[in-house]
Amino acid sequence: MSKPLQLKTINDLLGEKFFIPNYQRGFRWTAKQVEDLLNDIWVFSRKPIDRAKESEFYCLQPIVVKQRQWENEKKEIIDGYEVIDGQQRLTSIYIIIDYLAKDFLKIDSLIEDYGSETFTILYETRPKSEDFLKHISNVSDDRSNIDFYHMQMAYKTVKEWFTSGENTKDRNDKNRFLLSLLGKLSDERSVQVIWYQVDQGIDGKELFTRLNIGKIPLTNSELIKALFLSESSFEQCTNDEAVRRKMEISHIWDQIEQSLSDQDFWSFITNEKQSGYSTKIELLFDMISKKPQKTVDPLHTFLYFMKALTDYNKSLWELWLRIENYYLTLCHWYKDKNLYHKIGYLITVGENIQELIEISLNEKKDVFEIIIDDKIRDSLRFNIEELSYEKEGDYKKIDRVLLLFNVESIRNNLNIAEFCPFRFHKNVVWSIEHIHAQNSEGIDKTKKDPWLTWLRHHKKLIDEIVIGESPIKADDEWKEILEEIQQLNEDNITWQTFNILSNRIIIKLSDEENYDYEEMHSISNLALIGHHDNSILNNSVFEVKRRAIIEMDKQGHYIPVCTRRVFLKYYNNNPSTQQYYYWGKQDRESYLYEIKKVLNDYLPQGELEMQNDYQSI
Repeated sequence: MSKPLQLKTINDLLGEKFFIPNYQRGFRWTAKQVEDLLNDIWVFSRKPIDRAKESEFYCLQPIVVKQRQWENEKKEIIDGYEVIDGQQRLTSIYIIIDYLAKDFLKIDSLIEDYGSETFTILYETRPKSEDFLKHISNVSDDRSNIDFYHMQMAYKTVKEWFTSGENTKDRNDKNRFLLSLLGKLSDERSVQVIWYQVDQGIDGKELFTRLNIGKIPLTNSELIKALFLSESSFEQCTNDEAVRRKMEISHIWDQIEQSLSDQDFWSFITNEKQSGYSTKIELLFDMISKKPQKTVDPLHTFLYFMKALTDYNKSLWELWLRIENYYLTLCHWYKDKNLYHKIGYLITVGENIQELIEISLNEKKDVFEIIIDDKIRDSLRFNIEELSYEKEGDYKKIDRVLLLFNVESIRNNLNIAEFCPFRFHKNVVWSIEHIHAQNSEGIDKTKKDPWLTWLRHHKKLIDEIVIGESPIKADDEWKEILEEIQQLNEDNITWQTFNILSNRIIIKLSDEENYDYEEMHSISNLALIGHHDNSILNNSVFEVKRRAIIEMDKQGHYIPVCTRRVFLKYYNNNPSTQQYYYWGKQDRESYLYEIKKVLNDYLPQGELEMQNDYQSI
């Protein structure tokens, strides 16, 4: 039984007969599409040969066919293939071969050089199309129908590409191109297609329609599924065994797809956008195939599985069991609070999940966790007390510390049943926010609206101070500040006026006259805030931010647990009533102590010296 899904060289297609049914549109490839195909093959043909590999190939998108008989112009019965998908590529390849044969090799037939004629193509809607393509090099200008016109334009594009001098400069270049295009499986190079042959009972028109409206796009996962579930997949098994295995694959396949459709599970195992995968199981296949992040090959993953079956002599069942092991490993991590948080953090900061899975499958559980802990330590090989918001290169390190602080605060608390929601961490653009603003730096100096918004947020607090509803003493300066705010509007406010006034407010709403500049930009004064929320809180004083955080929490915004605790004064055991309005030195020391205590097992400075004065509740 022939395999329904396999790789075939263009050389393998020589001598075949192809029929383009009337439910398809005619040939419509533009010059740009033809040139792209030529350029891709050209670049491939010039790549240095990797002697470590037996052969290399460039793979084209799938050609979907089914066996069919039809009658030619001479009333002869032809046995060949109905092309359901891929006729544009197939016709373009034919035109390229025809040009090279007649212009470069100066022959009308490939039999002498390649042992077979070029394949033939007949468009059902154009009965003379087979003859037209055979003599396309001799047609000067045929506008009898739109299909022939586009075929002719494609031929001209091919001829211009080869004769322009920018690409193939001499006979050796053309020869190299042709040898690659028509290379055999055993040659150093070959161009191949994914040959997808469906059962004869399949309705070609229905399948064509479904393919072209995207209901079953030929993604890597769909092609891989065809590998596993085809009739020839388990030829070595008994019929009962083959049926059982295919039923098991189908069941687990659907289970994996459903699990990966869950946003929480997806966000735990990857930083990729869920919307980027039409079928979610493809993510699992990408992991197994070690798909490079920036690969330009859309079929990389499928080709890995095809090669694994041949190059490594693996059975389909062995490959499937490996997929199941990957999936079950991820499910185990997802349900284990300890592993979920540690591994979730590592994946978020860029650790290769495929490597983690392989380590897990090959090591004992206790050894695996030691390796995981070491990897977390590797991500924090710096002194967190020396980090500065203003220092180039420190932003990413601060982000890691704050993320791990949030993750570990949940993992270590046995009373918290919920897991850290990586879904929110990955679907929100996060920024690092000063808990208490030092001055108006960072506010746009060219737009008045942010200045007025900032003053409006702070005016409510100042109103409370002036009328005695705040523990902060209402002195004459507060009254002066309030009057100045009330007099400012779009017409009379200037940057200089706003800058002076906002800095007065920040100083008045601080419990220390002079802040240490470096300390204000240290991690003891920084927290994670969603970028959208941050625009509201930008450069505001602590009390304004605290109230905004509480309001956003009420509205259902996701506030990281440690950020929420910061603004609820969770880390300061002895704040005074007035202290709730400020983020002072004692707050910063308590906060830093808690970060170091929670992350102590991973920090390079050694064990944290316990300081009873700052132990949090």
